Amino acid sequence: MRFELQLTIDKNIYGNALPFSYQYELSAYIYHTLAKGNAAYAAWLHQNGFESDGKQFRLFTFSPLFVKIAIDKTKNRLLLMNDMATLQISFLPERSTEEFVKGVFAEQQFTIGDKQSKVQFTIQHVQMMPTPPIDGELRGQTLSPLCLAKQTDEGKIHFYSAAEPEAGEAIVNNLIKKYSAFYGRPFEGETTYEWETLTEPRSKLITIKADTLQQTKIKGSLCKFRLKADPELLHIGYETGLGEKNAMGFGCITANLTHS
Repeated sequence: MRFELQLTIDKNIYGNALPFSYQYELSAYIYHTLAKGNAAYAAWLHQNGFESDGKQFRLFTFSPLFVKIAIDKTKNRLLLMNDMATLQISFLPERSTEEFVKGVFAEQQFTIGDKQSKVQFTIQHVQMMPTPPIDGELRGQTLSPLCLAKQTDEGKIHFYSAAEPEAGEAIVNNLIKKYSAFYGRPFEGETTYEWETLTEPRSKLITIKADTLQQTKIKGSLCKFRLKADPELLHIGYETGLGEKNAMGFGCITANLTHS
C-alpha cells in the first residue's frame, strides 16, 4: 500500500538547503508521526518488526524527495528550488490502512536537516497510489539506493553493486525472509529467479547519523532492473523495497517501466 505525500516547502522559516544525506532524518520523522497516531503501532515498528531467523524486518520503505534541486558545492548542500515537493511511503502490513495513514500524516509540519541547515515542510495532501499489476516479472527503477551487503571473513561489512553476480540471489533470499516474517510461515512458492540490471548501476553513499559518534556510511546502487520471480515475492518487493535497510529509505522502487 503506497501513498504520495504532497508537500509545501516553507522556505521562509529556515531556508531551502538540505545535507546530501537526509534519509535518516526522514525515517525518524515517519516513526515519530506514526507514534503520535498509534502508540502501539509505533512500538511494533521500533521494537519488534516482523522476525524471521532472528532478523527483524520493518516492512515499509520510502522514496527521496521529488523536487528540483541545485547543488551548492562550497557548502555541500542540496538546494530545493521549487515551492512544492512529493514523497512516497510504501507499507506492507495490512493494519496500515488508508484511513490510518491519511489520518496521521494529514496537514503535518516537519523539519529535517542538520546543525548547518534544515528545511520545514507542510503536508498538504495524502493520497493512496494505485498498485501496478505485478505478475511474474517486474521491470522497474530504484528510487532510493538498493543496499546489498555481506560480512567478510574479517568481520567487516562489504557493500556490493546490483550488477555483481550474487546480487540476484541476495535480493530474492531477502524477499523470502520478508515473506516468512510477514506471514509467519515458510515460503513454499517458486524460488527460481532472473535478475538483470538494465542500466549501469550508479553508486551512492549515504551518511547515517552524521556528525555523531554513531555516524555510519551505507553504499547502495541506483539503476533500472528486471526481476523475474514468484509474484508474491515481487509484491513484497514493491511494497517494502528491495535489499536491506528499507525502513531507512533504501531500496524503494518504481514498477513496470518500459525497457529503454
